[in-house]
Amino acid sequence: MPIFDACLDEGIRVIHVRHEAAAVYMAEAHARITGGIGVAMVTAGAGLCNAIAPLFTASQSQTPVLLLSGDSEANLDNMGSFQEMNQVQITCAVTKLSKRICQTSELEGAINTAITVATTGTPGPVHLALAADMLTNELEDSPNIEKQVLSKNAESIEASAGFMETLKSSQRPLIIAGPSLCMPHHVDVLHSLETRLGVPVVPMDSPRGLNDPRLGNFKAIARLADLIILVGKPVDFSISYGAVGPFNADAKWFVFVGEEQLVLQARRNLGDRLHDGVVMSPVAAIAMLTKLPNVCVDSNWHDSIRSAIASRDFSAFQTSRDVNELDSLSFSNALKDVLSLQDNVVAVSDGGEIGQWIQSVLTRYLVMINGVSGAIGGSLSYAMAIKQVLPDKNVLAFMGDGTVGFHLAEFETAVRENLHVVAVIGNDMQWNAEVKIQERDYGPDRVFACGLSDARYDLVATALGGHGEFVTNLAEIGPAFERALASGKPACINVRIHGFGAPTFANG
Repeated sequence: MPIFDACLDEGIRVIHVRHEAAAVYMAEAHARITGGIGVAMVTAGAGLCNAIAPLFTASQSQTPVLLLSGDSEANLDNMGSFQEMNQVQITCAVTKLSKRICQTSELEGAINTAITVATTGTPGPVHLALAADMLTNELEDSPNIEKQVLSKNAESIEASAGFMETLKSSQRPLIIAGPSLCMPHHVDVLHSLETRLGVPVVPMDSPRGLNDPRLGNFKAIARLADLIILVGKPVDFSISYGAVGPFNADAKWFVFVGEEQLVLQARRNLGDRLHDGVVMSPVAAIAMLTKLPNVCVDSNWHDSIRSAIASRDFSAFQTSRDVNELDSLSFSNALKDVLSLQDNVVAVSDGGEIGQWIQSVLTRYLVMINGVSGAIGGSLSYAMAIKQVLPDKNVLAFMGDGTVGFHLAEFETAVRENLHVVAVIGNDMQWNAEVKIQERDYGPDRVFACGLSDARYDLVATALGGHGEFVTNLAEIGPAFERALASGKPACINVRIHGFGAPTFANG
């Protein structure tokens, strides 16, 4: 409450949500869409605990988020005061920095340090727990209120001779960029690097990694690379730990990551195939690579990479179902047709199987997905934050019926804050990812505890003050979108579909 009161005096807008996790998801989206830092504030105790999952998501997506939390009074420590707990011990596993502030004299330095840590090296979330009694004290000195200029981590570093020699001798080099470089404001930089250097640059921010349907059949062509340059991309499960098979045994690896522990992880996974691991921020690494001269590579290599990524073979999903009925493929294709008639569309994609369908078909419109953590449920919050930054855009959030249940109440936030977003639900009345796992691992007769009801999520949105549409066949999708966008309200389009397993185009 002291911070709320101070925000009133300072003219700072507070967007208050229905669940602490939603606040952190909004902060993550704000940072990713603006290139700045997102700030979220939650209360102590259970409020802080509710924020842990999105903190983990922000850490995996390499997003700079500053979480401020309330905390019990420092002068009552170890007396069993209300909501007394070691918050730092809880959050330190999923943040780059976690610290409790008990004195006003510590506040300015701690804030500046936290922002610096969040935005340098490999970006990520930080947490400051603010003791309740500290918040009501007077500052001894006026704080430095000059606006901070966020570091872009573009320190000037020259490429090593060994790296230059390897790059010049390579015929099929490949650059894989990590999550922090998948933010929209890096798109032009990566494209410029690829054009200037002549080396394919592939952004990767999905837990499906090599099997990401947005990357088509990239997996098959990646195994041919003779030089792999990772920029801000950990050597982890998403790229099969760099194992031989998915990658050429003779490929040389260079890893530029912002933290020493990620270099050590790369060395454990790659062994002597790692020629060099450098602690360098992703932005600095891109700046270094951009200064290099064009290299001579196999003339067909770049085209092969782009062709493989564009590959989409949906033949395995073609069925003899009624053309008016909707399944994952016809639903996604119908959305593509509808959006082609709209201007200024940006979208986020969330969820399991249906999220993968959206990502494979609607790549053109996506500015953000739910990320490497694999957590679902944040898309409505993501969309609200993006709409706040881009008010003239039609902001869509695609999700499944499992996903929408996490933060359905945030429709009330969207209505109250006048954030006209559109949630589009591919509703197959089940946890489809779990269904497919059970069918694969235990047999189709062993599907258990994965069903969901025919709940009318569109009517919930309407009851909370928004606009709702219920769609059961192909012909209804276009008109439903038109009405939702014309309503001037946050909207929910609940589309009943037959759910397929996630598409995969990777056969490497």
